[in-house]
Amino acid sequence: MTPAEPWVPSFVMDQPSLHVLARRFAETERVRAFVAEPKPARVSEPILPLFLAAVWLERGGPLVCVLPDDADARDAAEAAAWFLGEENVGLFASRGVRWASGLEPPPHLVGERARALEVLTGGGLVCASALGAVEGIPPRPTRPESIRLRVGDEPGVEELSERLALAGYERVEQAQERGQFAVRGGIVDIFPSTGREPVRLELFGDEVESVRAFSAFTQRTLHALEEAVVYPAAERRLDLVEAWVEEEPRPAPADLVLPLPAPDLVWEAAEARRIVAEELGEELGLRGAVELSQLPAGQGHAFEAQRPAVAARGLAEAERDLTSFIRAGNIVVVTFAHRGEALRTKALLRRVEPVVLEPGGELPEEPGLVFAVAPARRGFVLRDLGLVLLPDTQVFRKRPPRADVRIGRALQSFADLRTDDYVVHEDHGVGRLLGFETKTVAGVTRDYLFLGFRGDDRLYVPHEQIGKVSRYVGADGHAPALSKLGGKAWQTIKSRARAGARELAGELIALYARRQRVEGDAYEVEGDLMEQLEASFPYEETPDQQRAIEAVKEDLEAPRPMDRLVCGDVGFGKTEVAIRAAFAVAENGKQTLLLAPTTILAQQHWNTFRERYRELSIRVEMVSRFR
Repeated sequence: MTPAEPWVPSFVMDQPSLHVLARRFAETERVRAFVAEPKPARVSEPILPLFLAAVWLERGGPLVCVLPDDADARDAAEAAAWFLGEENVGLFASRGVRWASGLEPPPHLVGERARALEVLTGGGLVCASALGAVEGIPPRPTRPESIRLRVGDEPGVEELSERLALAGYERVEQAQERGQFAVRGGIVDIFPSTGREPVRLELFGDEVESVRAFSAFTQRTLHALEEAVVYPAAERRLDLVEAWVEEEPRPAPADLVLPLPAPDLVWEAAEARRIVAEELGEELGLRGAVELSQLPAGQGHAFEAQRPAVAARGLAEAERDLTSFIRAGNIVVVTFAHRGEALRTKALLRRVEPVVLEPGGELPEEPGLVFAVAPARRGFVLRDLGLVLLPDTQVFRKRPPRADVRIGRALQSFADLRTDDYVVHEDHGVGRLLGFETKTVAGVTRDYLFLGFRGDDRLYVPHEQIGKVSRYVGADGHAPALSKLGGKAWQTIKSRARAGARELAGELIALYARRQRVEGDAYEVEGDLMEQLEASFPYEETPDQQRAIEAVKEDLEAPRPMDRLVCGDVGFGKTEVAIRAAFAVAENGKQTLLLAPTTILAQQHWNTFRERYRELSIRVEMVSRFR
């Protein structure tokens, strides 16, 4: 075990695939001029993370950028890491609770803030919210240190437990949440405050023999780790925290210090100042910080880009859009979450040949299509540099994963059940939950569901087989008849259900086969006016809403009558689906009739459709008892 060691930039290691974009942007004359003579600059919001990455590369670290709120800072830090790597970027969000409240921030926030300070010390880029930049923290000597653990270290179980406790970690029986640790003999389980999964250390004496990740749910090991970094779960070492027994909240400590040096950059300074003034009644100190804004205000520098006006749809349309970007002289980079997805998509394309960008690789000199493996979720069009970044989900339509349909309500954990609940076991039928028991069988200790069936029949179900058990859902609310273990009745019921399902499936297949043979009109659903309508939508489409829109577009493009039902609760965006479908029909020279159940609803829809079509020369009329 070692204390907080000097932070090593990831450029000593592998560079992310998109690093080449930031480097190319950093080498432009405009970025170099900004770094040489920093002045207020206009920066388009889509390329703010790329701009921060390029400035950091050109001037070197450390670099602090203040943004108005936690969400802005988180988005910028996440996106900047696409270009620089997570090791070089930190997020310093607000505490979430005020010091005067007497409450403690959650462990993941404490760890995230501690990691950001470590990144900054090593010369990295830190994106901080305005509140985070002004909220005080304990002086460095009183803050817990991060702990790095590798195979061969000799921390000792007792010393390690003590350091974890002083860093704010809670000792429990099982480490299932961030900020917890558990000790069982020579095994120490830790759920780091910044970790995606907990870590299991196996020690022989004082020496660490293995470091592995494990599942917090099953408690089973997953894979080996080269190193585990444990950031603090408390802001002040617990041995330096004085006990407080008064009924009033603990007052704010008197020794707090500012967490960050003076910021180098500030995004939307007026908004950042407003938030600090409203929340804390203080003034945000920005002396020396260069102001960045997406609005023109006579700034000395300007870095402009646009969001790509591309919507995920069929492969042919996607190739057409990509080819259009390339013909305009751009290098188009499409990012994929996994290399396999990039290679599969590459094999499907016919009109354009992409190149797969390897980590540390270079972009082609000529306009073309490049596939990269990166977690980017947002894109931009940087015309001055001839660069277009697109996430694959924005270009290529993804089929939603097929749901695992089960009868009853599937269980995720034992916590979903209560004693005496009726359950259905996939192999044995209907039973009743009698309780939960921990038993040791063949030297292995497990948690079990204890189920009762007809008569005195009993069954222990280990936790790893919980997927075979579902909560019983009855149609009439009456108690069901329990099944008998080993009997044929349950198998007979399942056989009848399968036969009934096959019969129904056959009828549905025949019905839909007849429907597929009926001819209809195939509509062209994409065009400049449709893009204008979609761009004028004042909200961001929800994932379900976007899937519904794309499914309806597919129906309209097919030469068959549409047969689709779009369901959703009030306010979930069904009307926008209808607005875009009706517009596509109107663009193809057809009319749309919308039926509403009430006169008031017809009036509301009439007003909504007219408002959405206001700039598009589409006539909307209403027939009701009002007119």
